[in-house]
Amino acid sequence: MSIGARGLAAKQLKATLSMTQTHPRTGQPSLSAVRAFEAAARLGNFTEAAEELRLTQSAVSRHVRTLEDWFAVPLFTRRGRYVDLTAAGRDYFTRVAEGLNCIRAANDAMLSRGRREDQVTFSLLPSVAALWLAPSLADFTGRHPEIDLRIHASRALADLRRDGIDVAMRYGRGGWPGVHTELLAHEMLTPVCTPDFAERHGITADPASLIGVNLLMDDIPSGWANWMKAAGLDAARMKLGPRFDEGTSLYRAATAGVGVALGRSLLVEHDLAEGRLVAPIPVSVASTCSYWLVRAEGQVPNRATTVLANWLRDCLRSASNRAGLALAPATA
Repeated sequence: MSIGARGLAAKQLKATLSMTQTHPRTGQPSLSAVRAFEAAARLGNFTEAAEELRLTQSAVSRHVRTLEDWFAVPLFTRRGRYVDLTAAGRDYFTRVAEGLNCIRAANDAMLSRGRREDQVTFSLLPSVAALWLAPSLADFTGRHPEIDLRIHASRALADLRRDGIDVAMRYGRGGWPGVHTELLAHEMLTPVCTPDFAERHGITADPASLIGVNLLMDDIPSGWANWMKAAGLDAARMKLGPRFDEGTSLYRAATAGVGVALGRSLLVEHDLAEGRLVAPIPVSVASTCSYWLVRAEGQVPNRATTVLANWLRDCLRSASNRAGLALAPATA
């Protein structure tokens, strides 16, 4: 073979290898890429798909691009933060979603075989776990010593199937996809502080006595704003801060005499009952968020999950009946 022919053959081989790497026609694309595509197609947003899958947005984008390169067909059209499926993408999504649902169902069936009837993993916010569940837990363990309770406390929204969560108690407005929800209770908000703080700052039953006092902030949407409106106060005259992004720190600051917190009725129940906090102003407003009992859609609860869910319902019903606690029981 001449030098020129050898050079041409080398170039053709290089091109063939490049095409094979870019458009592999054997085997199957990775399941990770398929899952990323399915989530992005279902949610219509790469960022939300990344949050659900606990990936970065760029990782989801790379997975989708891998599929598009694999098939040599565009699956999405991009428009800013959002994406729309192409005709090919819609057809692929229909088939892929059905397949992934079958896989999830098979996984759930296998998990139920190996799941112990006396074990339950319970997910909830750290603030609810520390301020309400922990002080109440002796009642549950005393009534049900045979139950192996595993507590998963996190601010991150748990993926119930992936994280092995049997049941969760969520605080929000509901409407989460892929889960069965039961409204447990609404909640009321009212200012709370230590008895000493109230005395030193002259806080009385008059809402205006809070003017000039540190009002501790948290991440409850419009909490203080709604309360001030109900109390007839001008927000511009109020002293707001410090701000906390987690309830446990907020109420520990209140019990340390740092300021006045807007007390969530469930979370301040024990501190009020034991005298660490007082609610001197008889004005309460409903929270924009409620407590929900949540489990994965289609998952049949085991005995331990049923026992825990019934105990939670009873506890919240009892809490709503105790004097000084404005926790409205759910009616839906």
